[in-house]
Amino acid sequence: MLTYAVAAALWVLLSDRVIAWLVTDPVVRSVVQTGKGWLFVLVTALLLHHQLRRWTAAMQALRERELKERHLLEAIAENSSDAISAKDTEGRYLFCNPAALRWLGKDAGEVLGHDDHALLPAAQAKTLAALDHGILADGQTRTREVEIDTALGRRVFLSTRGALRDHGGAVVGVFGVSRDITARKQAEEVLRDREHKLNAIVHFSPSALSIKDREGRYVVANPNVQRILGRAEADILGRTDLELFPAQAAAAFRANDERVLRSLERCSVEETVPMDGQPRLFMSHLFPVLDGQGTARYVCRIALDITERKRAEQALTARNEELERFNRVMVGRELDMIELKRQVNALSLALGRQPPYPLAFDEDSSQEGCQDRGGRHAGAAAP
Repeated sequence: MLTYAVAAALWVLLSDRVIAWLVTDPVVRSVVQTGKGWLFVLVTALLLHHQLRRWTAAMQALRERELKERHLLEAIAENSSDAISAKDTEGRYLFCNPAALRWLGKDAGEVLGHDDHALLPAAQAKTLAALDHGILADGQTRTREVEIDTALGRRVFLSTRGALRDHGGAVVGVFGVSRDITARKQAEEVLRDREHKLNAIVHFSPSALSIKDREGRYVVANPNVQRILGRAEADILGRTDLELFPAQAAAAFRANDERVLRSLERCSVEETVPMDGQPRLFMSHLFPVLDGQGTARYVCRIALDITERKRAEQALTARNEELERFNRVMVGRELDMIELKRQVNALSLALGRQPPYPLAFDEDSSQEGCQDRGGRHAGAAAP
């Protein structure tokens, strides 16, 4: 437009002078000037027509783009599982997508033009209104969790709310996009509960419980492991056995770890652990911790100090061996005395005397030997 204005001004100022210089005949000059005027009008009309067509095409393209974007936004809103809504500055709903209407359990006619106080419990409506007022005040977008009583029960939503602005940038309302995260919150609660239980098991276990990665670095060391090493957990995690134990013990621990990593099976083994400069015997149960692909990521060791039990078992074994030796000696002496009494009884019988020692089992044996098949003594007379 600026170029046209400059060209038109130069045409008006210079064209008459050029015509006067070129045409001397007044009649011809008048005709030429008239033609010049019509030419100016024609060129101007053509330029205006061209500009109008360009402007019309641009406006049509803009309108089509806006319609396309609007249709795209509408398609997104219609098919989104998130609840999408818009309110005016008074909190009245201007728009609700099907997901939002489904959560509210109402149709559009029952929602549009109404605020949250007409749709939700008073406390929840008050909370949402406070959020909206804050956004209207500063125009900032906020995301927070809100708990809402819906037609499908109480649900937890992650709600992102921001300012609606007109073409001039003025805040004219509030938009909201809310995603149902109830299942995620429940899963998180289950995980927190499980983690709490596992932490309790690890912390209060009477065993020394530890977990190491494939390189042998500690990732878990419960209080009993900390007592064995005399170190805080922060001084244990990330270190290997070679950095925490004497070389011989560390090599034995590493060999058992590698055995589990190779076999992917649990094992139980007695291990000697140095504590306060003295060797202590532990019964260690080791097993691999696998990832989703079945690869061993860690080795868990649950070890219980059995030093005193082992000593008690050894003492009991020694006592039993001593009692067995004593029993063998006593039985041998008793058998010798019985044999001596038998000899004395036999000698007494040979001298025609009554045997002085009653040996009931010998009498039973001799009587059994003297009975015939009919149960009578061999020397008894027939009836």
